[in-house]
Amino acid sequence: MNELTRREKRYYSHERSYSIIRRMRWISLIIGPFPILWDNFLRPLLTRMGVPEIVTMEDMIQVLLFEFLSLDKWISPEDFEKLWPHINSIFTVLFLVFTVWAFFQKKATKKAAKELHLMESRGGFGRV
Repeated sequence: MNELTRREKRYYSHERSYSIIRRMRWISLIIGPFPILWDNFLRPLLTRMGVPEIVTMEDMIQVLLFEFLSLDKWISPEDFEKLWPHINSIFTVLFLVFTVWAFFQKKATKKAAKELHLMESRGGFGRV
Protein backbone atom coordinates (compact mmCIF):
# COMPACT_ATOMS: atom_id res chain seq x y z
CA MET A 1 0.00 0.00 0.00
CA ASN A 2 1.49 3.33 -1.01
CA GLU A 3 1.63 6.43 1.15
CA LEU A 4 -1.20 8.25 -0.64
CA THR A 5 -3.62 5.35 -0.17
CA ARG A 6 -2.68 5.08 3.48
CA ARG A 7 -3.33 8.77 4.07
CA GLU A 8 -6.63 8.63 2.21
CA LYS A 9 -7.78 5.76 4.39
CA ARG A 10 -6.65 7.62 7.49
CA TYR A 11 -8.54 10.76 6.45
CA TYR A 12 -11.74 8.87 5.61
CA SER A 13 -11.62 6.93 8.87
CA HIS A 14 -11.26 10.20 10.81
CA GLU A 15 -14.10 11.75 8.80
CA ARG A 16 -16.42 8.77 9.44
CA SER A 17 -15.70 8.72 13.16
CA TYR A 18 -16.17 12.49 13.39
CA SER A 19 -19.54 12.13 11.66
CA ILE A 20 -20.64 9.41 14.12
CA ILE A 21 -19.49 11.46 17.12
CA ARG A 22 -21.39 14.53 15.90
CA ARG A 23 -24.55 12.47 15.41
CA MET A 24 -24.25 10.95 18.88
CA ARG A 25 -23.66 14.41 20.34
CA TRP A 26 -26.98 15.62 18.91
CA ILE A 27 -28.86 12.55 20.12
CA SER A 28 -27.43 12.96 23.61
CA LEU A 29 -28.34 16.68 23.54
CA ILE A 30 -31.96 15.89 22.69
CA ILE A 31 -32.28 13.21 25.40
CA GLY A 32 -30.11 14.83 28.08
CA PRO A 33 -29.67 18.61 28.53
CA PHE A 34 -32.52 19.81 26.29
CA PRO A 35 -35.34 18.17 28.31
CA ILE A 36 -33.80 19.49 31.52
CA LEU A 37 -33.70 23.03 30.11
CA TRP A 38 -37.20 22.71 28.66
CA ASP A 39 -38.85 21.30 31.78
CA ASN A 40 -37.07 23.50 34.32
CA PHE A 41 -36.63 26.84 32.54
CA LEU A 42 -38.35 27.33 29.19
CA ARG A 43 -41.76 25.82 29.94
CA PRO A 44 -42.23 27.78 33.22
CA LEU A 45 -41.04 30.97 31.50
CA LEU A 46 -43.50 30.53 28.65
CA THR A 47 -46.29 29.74 31.13
CA ARG A 48 -45.60 32.97 33.04
CA MET A 49 -45.65 34.91 29.77
CA GLY A 50 -49.19 33.69 29.14
CA VAL A 51 -48.56 30.85 26.71
CA PRO A 52 -50.88 27.89 27.37
CA GLU A 53 -49.46 25.00 29.40
CA ILE A 54 -47.27 22.84 27.21
CA VAL A 55 -46.45 19.22 27.96
CA THR A 56 -43.10 18.34 29.45
CA MET A 57 -40.38 16.54 27.53
CA GLU A 58 -40.96 13.54 29.78
CA ASP A 59 -44.57 13.40 28.59
CA MET A 60 -43.49 13.68 24.97
CA ILE A 61 -40.96 10.85 25.34
CA GLN A 62 -43.60 8.70 27.06
CA VAL A 63 -46.02 9.24 24.18
CA LEU A 64 -43.29 8.37 21.71
CA LEU A 65 -42.25 5.22 23.59
CA PHE A 66 -45.62 3.86 24.61
CA GLU A 67 -48.03 5.08 21.93
CA PHE A 68 -45.94 5.07 18.75
CA LEU A 69 -43.24 2.47 19.45
CA SER A 70 -45.34 0.26 21.76
CA LEU A 71 -42.48 -0.43 24.16
CA ASP A 72 -44.82 -1.07 27.09
CA LYS A 73 -43.99 -4.79 26.72
CA TRP A 74 -40.51 -4.13 28.08
CA ILE A 75 -41.00 -1.19 30.44
CA SER A 76 -44.01 0.16 32.27
CA PRO A 77 -44.82 3.89 32.44
CA GLU A 78 -44.20 3.79 36.19
CA ASP A 79 -40.72 2.33 35.70
CA PHE A 80 -40.03 4.90 33.02
CA GLU A 81 -40.93 7.72 35.40
CA LYS A 82 -38.45 6.31 37.91
CA LEU A 83 -35.72 5.98 35.28
CA TRP A 84 -36.24 9.30 33.45
CA PRO A 85 -34.08 11.47 35.80
CA HIS A 86 -31.25 8.93 35.53
CA ILE A 87 -31.57 8.82 31.75
CA ASN A 88 -31.35 12.63 31.68
CA SER A 89 -28.25 12.62 33.85
CA ILE A 90 -26.48 9.94 31.86
CA PHE A 91 -27.18 11.60 28.53
CA THR A 92 -26.11 14.98 29.87
CA VAL A 93 -22.74 13.50 30.80
CA LEU A 94 -22.58 11.77 27.42
CA PHE A 95 -23.30 15.09 25.72
CA LEU A 96 -20.32 16.66 27.48
CA VAL A 97 -18.11 13.70 26.58
CA PHE A 98 -19.19 13.79 22.92
CA THR A 99 -18.65 17.55 22.78
CA VAL A 100 -15.07 17.27 23.98
CA TRP A 101 -14.44 14.21 21.82
CA ALA A 102 -15.85 15.99 18.75
CA PHE A 103 -13.49 18.91 19.37
CA PHE A 104 -10.43 16.65 19.37
CA GLN A 105 -11.71 14.52 16.49
CA LYS A 106 -12.29 17.64 14.39
CA LYS A 107 -8.68 18.67 14.95
CA ALA A 108 -7.46 15.18 13.98
CA THR A 109 -9.67 15.21 10.86
CA LYS A 110 -8.31 18.58 9.79
CA LYS A 111 -4.76 17.38 10.33
CA ALA A 112 -5.39 14.25 8.27
CA ALA A 113 -6.98 16.37 5.52
CA LYS A 114 -3.96 18.68 5.43
CA GLU A 115 -1.60 15.73 5.21
CA LEU A 116 -3.68 14.20 2.42
CA HIS A 117 -3.76 17.51 0.56
CA LEU A 118 0.00 17.87 0.90
CA MET A 119 0.52 14.36 -0.43
CA GLU A 120 -1.89 14.91 -3.33
CA SER A 121 -0.26 18.22 -4.24
CA ARG A 122 3.06 16.38 -4.52
CA GLY A 123 1.44 13.93 -6.89
CA GLY A 124 1.35 11.17 -4.33
CA PHE A 125 5.07 10.56 -4.52
CA GLY A 126 7.93 11.18 -2.18
CA ARG A 127 8.19 11.36 1.55
CA VAL A 128 6.48 13.76 3.87
